[in-house]
Amino acid sequence: MPRLRKKHLPHRVIITPFTADTDEGDSTGTPIPDVPAYVEQKARLRVDRRASSPTSGQEITSSTFVVLLPEHDVLPRYRITVWPGTPRERTSEVIDSAKFDYKRTPNHIEAFLE
Repeated sequence: MPRLRKKHLPHRVIITPFTADTDEGDSTGTPIPDVPAYVEQKARLRVDRRASSPTSGQEITSSTFVVLLPEHDVLPRYRITVWPGTPRERTSEVIDSAKFDYKRTPNHIEAFLE
């Protein structure tokens, strides 16, 4: 089965998992630093898949597209920090994601950020 490799992902991101809704707000897990990724900043129209979002189910603009290895599957409401340690560093919530696991294609995760 073909697989995307670290060498194909020139950028590094930080992934912060969403764990639960609490009375005090969102609860997150331990951030995972130095995750290989391909990051592209480009506006794209996506359907908001975040369950508790006031715009859930509506089309919204995603400003950042991230490709990750399959072991770094992210779901809506996870947070991803792109360009860590640079003036462009920013943390955004995942609004939609997809897992690609097909024969004869490089398996990967695609995440669309706010």
